[in-house]
Amino acid sequence: MSGQYVRDITSQQGTFRLTVFRADGTVEKAGEWPNLFVNEGMDYLAAFQSTTAGSVMNHMVVGTTSTAATLTNIVNSMGEIARNTMATRTSANNVLTEVCTFGGNADTITSESIVEVGVVNHAGSGPNGELRSRSTFAAVVLADSDFLRIEYQTTVGSR
Repeated sequence: MSGQYVRDITSQQGTFRLTVFRADGTVEKAGEWPNLFVNEGMDYLAAFQSTTAGSVMNHMVVGTTSTAATLTNIVNSMGEIARNTMATRTSANNVLTEVCTFGGNADTITSESIVEVGVVNHAGSGPNGELRSRSTFAAVVLADSDFLRIEYQTTVGSR
């Protein structure tokens, strides 16, 4: 596997290439290697998601689709029953923590089997926005006066 590497999807990384342009007009491709997103860069990405004034990934969706999350999921693949703006978004040590609360009666989601959560960039329900991340979990059913608090943590890269 000369000049290639296996990509670890748990970290932020890519490749860089070197090309040399000689004075005589020849072009030499020196190779391709992996790059590494260092700790400071991962901290920056996490902070950017949480503190940018125009940050777009500011809404959580809960739904009823229990199919396991995959890399190809889109907002339309969720069985959305409610979408709320996050209460807080903070970052520390390359970890982004987002918190959102859903109320049984307040969000008209009583007696629903909530089994998934997603993070999106649009306040409007339905097919609006893009899905950044999605997770499934054991069913939670809310009564009228119940509230569901979701603390969603994302590690930007691995250390």
